[in-house]
Parts: sequence; structure tokens; C-alpha cells
Amino acid sequence: MNSWWQSSTKIQPLTGALVSLALLWVMASSAGAGLSLALSGIAFWGAVLLLWPRLARRNRIQSLVLLLAGFLAMGFGAYRGANLSLETLLAGNSGLISMLVAVSFLALISRPEEEAKEQLPQGKRAIGSSLLAVHLFGAVINLSSIFIIGDRISRRLKLSRIQVLVLVRGFSAAAFWSPFFAAMAVALSYAPNASLPKLWLAGMPLAVAALIITYWQMSRDGEEPASEFTGYPMHYGGLWLPLLLAALVFASRAFYPSMSVLALITLLSPLLAILVLAVRRERVLNQLMTHSSQRLPQMGNELTLFQAAGVLGYGLERLASTLVDQFPLQQFGALEACVAYAGIVLLAVAGVHPIISISLVGALLAPLNPDHTLLALVFLSAWSLGSVVGPLSGMNLAIQGRYGIDSFRIMRWNLFYTAAMSVLVMIGLWGIAVIKV
Repeated sequence: MNSWWQSSTKIQPLTGALVSLALLWVMASSAGAGLSLALSGIAFWGAVLLLWPRLARRNRIQSLVLLLAGFLAMGFGAYRGANLSLETLLAGNSGLISMLVAVSFLALISRPEEEAKEQLPQGKRAIGSSLLAVHLFGAVINLSSIFIIGDRISRRLKLSRIQVLVLVRGFSAAAFWSPFFAAMAVALSYAPNASLPKLWLAGMPLAVAALIITYWQMSRDGEEPASEFTGYPMHYGGLWLPLLLAALVFASRAFYPSMSVLALITLLSPLLAILVLAVRRERVLNQLMTHSSQRLPQMGNELTLFQAAGVLGYGLERLASTLVDQFPLQQFGALEACVAYAGIVLLAVAGVHPIISISLVGALLAPLNPDHTLLALVFLSAWSLGSVVGPLSGMNLAIQGRYGIDSFRIMRWNLFYTAAMSVLVMIGLWGIAVIKV
């Protein structure tokens, strides 16, 4: 039994099949089939159980703590008279996870590694091109962009300080605006009525500011001369995919205003990948099967964390529904948004993953019926900067594991950047709260 359980040749295809089945179920439900998401949740939990022995020990412990806290909150909420729904509990974060799975298919048609055969640029201009490359590719293909570009510029050797900061800041800045980023999936899950155009009105300038601040810091000669920086070439032909996806989301939203952005992205991402593969006359079915059996099982840590966070979020929401009259806040405005943002970032510094803090804040604020656009901007901003400055964030741990850069050093390198960006974030929060557009 143990040998079968540990066998990747059996576990990976079965796990991939379960995740793919759950995605198809959610896509059908989003398209109007009226299917219960509880069944997709069961499939995701099945994948979690299969992948459990392979998860990092830290992720297993964190997930167990989330599950325990979630069930305790549910129990206390039920004791106080809250109604519990097994169907809602099982559905959990199925919509959010399905979007992350759907977006992963975009890696099949966005391949920056194919552009990595030319000589690497050097100097200050290379800093700018590298920032843009990791930012734009990361906005679509997520964390894999760091590894593709990082492996190329490091040649599997240790990255320099400037290279690390360009990678983590350029990538995390995409959380401010990218509709295909995990942060957006989480934000729209807890604030489904958020206005994407209003979010972009604040998020895109924040992303630009993050890139400018990073370029300004990195281009000044310090311990590492900027003239010696080796970077990654940015080909502007790579812009077609994020621009096309954004246009499709907007057009679909106009024709189907009742569909959430989360559902649209979940539907459009795999369909676009299939269409482009077909136009390129590639072996579509073979590519999809390979992606399902090899890439999807690699999402085990995210899958488990988000499933566990869903249990926590539901438990807290049920408990919060019984404490509305005792909740100290009776409104959610700019000041409260700034406090919530700062709290999530500080917890990230302490090692708490943003998804956990967002689940807590989202559940506690739900009874207040807050401005969803304002709330979503809090979550996007906290995710972006919390990932950069959090020593235990998935991104920083991935950098540590692959390139040997201590995650606490990455945190220290980003303290000034986080403080400066936090001022701009709070200005953006006040703007969203005050300006009605």
C-alpha cells in the first residue's frame, strides 16, 4: 500500500484527473449548468489526500492548524445558533482554486523560455527589461515565470541581491492588477461585487510605482554596480497574451454581466489555450494530458492551503454571523481599510500567509456589507507586499529552495520598499473610498 501511495507514476495521473474533473465541473456550473460545487470540492479534497504525503512539512502543519481553527469556529458558531451547511462547506474555495488551475493552462501558450536563446543584456537597461519581463509573464503564468527567468539569468548559480529583488518585486507587483493572479482570485472570492475597472484604476498605478521604485533603487550603484547586472530580454511581442485575455474578459463581461470575473477567467483561460494550440497545429490532446498529469499535481501545496483556508473562512463566517451586534466595527471606510491592510502585511512579516489573514478579515467584515472594490484593493495590496516582505511566503520560500537565498534576508532587503509602497497603497485606498466613479 505504501509503495503504491508513494508511486508518482500512479499518484500524479490520478491526482491530475481529479483536479481536471473538478475544474470541468466548476466551468460547467459557471456556464449555467446549475451544478453543485460541493462535488468539485470533494474532487479537490480527494486530490489533497493523494498528495498529502508529498507536501512540505510546513504546509501540512499550516493546513492542519487552519482546519482545526475552522472546525472550532464552526462548532462555536453552531453552539451560538448559526446554521451550518455541509454543501457550502464542501464547496469551500472551489471557485477560487478552479481559477488558479484554469490559469495554469496559459503556460502552454506563453513560453518566455523560447525567447531565451539570445545573449543576455547587461547594465541599467537590463534591470528595466528584466522587471518588465518577470512582471508581464508573471501576470499570466504566475510563479513559474520566476523560475524560467531566474534559471536563465543565474545559469543555476546563486542569484545576486539585485537579481533577487528584480524577480520578487517585478513578479509580486502583478498582484496589484492581474486578473489571472492568485491574489485576484482570492480578492474576488471574498469581494465578488468588486469593480475590475475601478480596481485597475488604483492597482495599475501602484504596479507602475512598484516597478519605478525598484528600478530607481537597483540602478543606483551600491555594493553591486548596476553596470554589472545581468538581466533578461523583454520582447514586447509577449504582451499579446495578457492584452488578449483582458479584452476577452471585458467583452464577455459586457455580454454576460451576471457572470463574475472569477467565473469568466475560469472559463476563458483553458478555452483560449486550446484555441491557440489548435491554431499552432500542436497536439492539443497530448499537451492537455501532459499538463494534467505533470503540472497540476505540482499545485499540491497551493491546493491544500486554499482548501484548508476555505474551511477556516466558512467557520469564521458562521461564527461572525452570530457576533454582528458585538463586532466593534459598524462601517468599513478608508481608515478601516488602511488598518486592515497594515494588519495583513504585519502578519505576513510574522510568517502568516496572506490567504489566512484575508480569510479572517473577509469573514469578519462580511456582515458589514463593505464596499467590495475597496475591500478587494486591500486584499490585492496586502498580498502583493505581504508576499515580498513575508519570510514564509510561498514566493520567498521558492526562491530560497531553488537558489539558496535565505528568505529572511529577502525580507530585510524589502523593508524600505514595503514601507514606501504602503504609503502609496493607503493613498490609493483613500482614493477608492472617496472618489466615486
